[in-house]
Amino acid sequence: MRSTAPWPWRARPEPAPRALARARHGALQRVAVGAAERGRRQVVALVFAIYLLAIFEGALRKWALPQFSQYLFFVRDPLLLLAYALAWQHGLWPRRQPLLTAALWMAVLGVALGAAQAASGPPSELRLLLGVYGWRAYFLYLPLAFLVGQTFQARDLQRFYALTLFLAVPIGLLVAAQFFSPPGAAINVGTAADEDLQFRGLTATAERTRPMGPFASGAGQQQFAATACAIALLAFLTPRRLPQPPVWLLAGGAAGVLTALALSGSRGTVLQAGLCLAFAVLLGLLGRGAALKTRALVWPLTLSLLSLVLYPLVFPEGFAAFVERWTVADAAESRHFEWGVFGRAAYGLVDFLRLLGEVPLLGWGLGYGGNASITLDAVIDGVRPGQLAETDFARHMVDIGPLAGLGYIAFRLLLAGWLAAQVLRTLKLSDDPAPMLLFSYVGYVLVLGQITGQGAINVYGWLFAGLLMAACRQAPPRHPRPGTGPGRLTLQRGPRPPRKLHR
Repeated sequence: MRSTAPWPWRARPEPAPRALARARHGALQRVAVGAAERGRRQVVALVFAIYLLAIFEGALRKWALPQFSQYLFFVRDPLLLLAYALAWQHGLWPRRQPLLTAALWMAVLGVALGAAQAASGPPSELRLLLGVYGWRAYFLYLPLAFLVGQTFQARDLQRFYALTLFLAVPIGLLVAAQFFSPPGAAINVGTAADEDLQFRGLTATAERTRPMGPFASGAGQQQFAATACAIALLAFLTPRRLPQPPVWLLAGGAAGVLTALALSGSRGTVLQAGLCLAFAVLLGLLGRGAALKTRALVWPLTLSLLSLVLYPLVFPEGFAAFVERWTVADAAESRHFEWGVFGRAAYGLVDFLRLLGEVPLLGWGLGYGGNASITLDAVIDGVRPGQLAETDFARHMVDIGPLAGLGYIAFRLLLAGWLAAQVLRTLKLSDDPAPMLLFSYVGYVLVLGQITGQGAINVYGWLFAGLLMAACRQAPPRHPRPGTGPGRLTLQRGPRPPRKLHR
């Protein structure tokens, strides 16, 4: 009878328990890494969707579904909450980040503050509505900055830049059509028959409106023009060894950005573009490497001279409207501020001091200093809080009181300072111009922008703060080591001296 037992030389030894456990752990780790990467990609896709909705939400409210305008204002929020949930599920939030921890605690305390404010007065649907709106403006989108900074990789940043340049072309054409149309035309105010549902923006002159593009307000179009200008300029300054957009995309995007700037009729938009050019020159002064310095000095000056020469020739009506707007506004501001528009901007840093002894300890209420309060003409105890705050720091006093308001101001300034330090550190190790040029927008919004008072500025400010964090984290080193890609920055060290042999 033939034995069924295996021959000794064919027998395979069973895996050792330690080796088997190591193999199982490696397989589980690979599965976990794959799931985390899929989660990261899903979060990135949701951020792109939020960005597109931030741009085209106004188009839906003005032209497609004006009857649902008030509800479409919150259309981005479910996607944002889904991105937060996916990040929590896959462990994508940055760890040991004190500023993120402070932001989360501020959000929790904001809920308690809103409840205390609501309990301090009689029940009111208006209080509840403005409270939810105010909490959203202060806390909901703030963690997005840290999530984008942690999850976006270099290729995601390149896709984001390319998308912005691509969108600048149709938006530039739309701005031109709006500028040359009557202020009350459907392309400007929307298709709603009810005037209460129409979107009437500010005017540049008596005959010309300030184009709002696809946004529901001029502030949204200003954010797009300023950020697209920074992205177009960083594409011009990017070294050849790094990924660059195609020439046709860069040329078309730059033309769209210049058109939007020339026909904006907005001093703030033009000044933010000028701030971007100034930071590009600063990049040439602080950067290292002759090639970076040359590009950072030549391109901004060249583009500035071309714009100044071609502006009155290509867009004579836009130039005339802008000059008239600047002259009239400067004359009005000179009666109150010493340096005109610049004095008015600097006044935003100290305007809140006049309210320290006037507002209640807990503030008038979350959201009472924002645009929604002004639109609804909210009145609390005979006072219209929305009329008390024109700048964002003053809005903090009105909304959340002097103690919490000073804390929120300190957080904004601390975050701006921390980002500035990250940009300077990156500048020492990399010749990527993205961090410096993105900071030209983010730094302004954090310090002077109305990031808690206007919806478009809110999402743009925190989103681009995250892109700035990601750009600093993903900036390629100036002299990469062999076999390394454009990942994290690494310090280059010289060769080590040979060891001495001891007998």
